[in-house]
Amino acid sequence: MTTRRCPYCHNLFVPTPRGGGKRQKICGQLSCKKALKAENNARWRRENPASCLNDYPRVKQWLDQHPGYLKKYRADHPKYVQSNREAQGRRDRWKRARLDIQARIKEQLPDITKQLRELPVLDIQAQKTAQPLEMTLLLASFPHLDIQIQIAKSIPLGHNFIIPTEGDGHAKQTGS
Repeated sequence: MTTRRCPYCHNLFVPTPRGGGKRQKICGQLSCKKALKAENNARWRRENPASCLNDYPRVKQWLDQHPGYLKKYRADHPKYVQSNREAQGRRDRWKRARLDIQARIKEQLPDITKQLRELPVLDIQAQKTAQPLEMTLLLASFPHLDIQIQIAKSIPLGHNFIIPTEGDGHAKQTGS
């Protein structure tokens, strides 16, 4: 039996011989299944952009024709209500955390810009002179780009030399 490499976790696996051997693309771990499902869903939404457009009027019309359905459903399915409440709490916490990070950056912006002005001229073409934080701030100046969060997640704190973090609860950074 041939082995394959999972595109998500990069582990080797032997495809199951019960019919999925030729088609099996992933190892079968739950995290890999979820990643494949998310990728397939995103591809389907890309290929079928009109599938959910104007869906609200249809749903609203159905709910108007079936008054009390949602209240009865929630009463009959307490586990769903509880899991939905927990999921909404997670979404709310994630949103608050993101807003807190943005607020902290805005509070620090005057100090950061002052420190950036004191630096030598920033040459974006020369990667050696552009620190990751400087590039993040540069990209943050474009309001509709959500790329700065992805960049910030990919940069270890040890590479951001401009903002001192001694009182932040992070380990003290060195400039080397």
